[in-house]
Amino acid sequence: MDLVLIIAGALSVFGVILYFAHAAAQKRKGELEALAGELGLDFFPEGDSSVSAVLSKLRLFDRGRSKKFMNMMTGNANGVRIAIFEYRYTTGGGKNQHTHQQTVISFESENLALPFFELRPEHMFHKIGQAFGYKDIDFESHPVFSRRYLLRGPNESGIRDLFTPELLSFFEDQSKGICVEAGNARLIFYRAGKRLKPEQIRDFMSEGFGVYSMLKQRSGG
Repeated sequence: MDLVLIIAGALSVFGVILYFAHAAAQKRKGELEALAGELGLDFFPEGDSSVSAVLSKLRLFDRGRSKKFMNMMTGNANGVRIAIFEYRYTTGGGKNQHTHQQTVISFESENLALPFFELRPEHMFHKIGQAFGYKDIDFESHPVFSRRYLLRGPNESGIRDLFTPELLSFFEDQSKGICVEAGNARLIFYRAGKRLKPEQIRDFMSEGFGVYSMLKQRSGG
């Protein structure tokens, strides 16, 4: 009898947790849908497959499993096709399983013609990996940038041409933790593992447009 009560109690607690998690998710979706309306953007709670398809070649969307786009806002802003969304994926297994969530803004424009590259904060395991062939593009002229960021991509010469001294200094001045990925006419900006509150989205958009503007100026598009 005691075992039955323990199981019933555990199931009740689990049910309460699920209820509040669902309520929080619905509240968040409603706030983001309202924000999309204020910004003049379309809202897709389960994501827009036309956007996810064109982003598939970027490194973020090639990681892990159980990949999911959520609460996506799409439209045109400042003459650029944008999408703001939550992206979730899972890595590892068992006790080492981890679910990653981040808010991402993507830009698509015929004014961009970028080499494929990935820019993210450089951590100790990246430095260790370099001893085993883990490629990182550094710039002797900008040691702060080279120490702070991991930069890589298949076309090193094209990436070096893109990252002029002005652009390197721009990224040195940015707040820590930013990630940028790009290729051809597409660019994404995010902070790995950071899902933003709805009230933070406007500032996030402003940061993203700052990165987009700098890269557009140096793009071949």
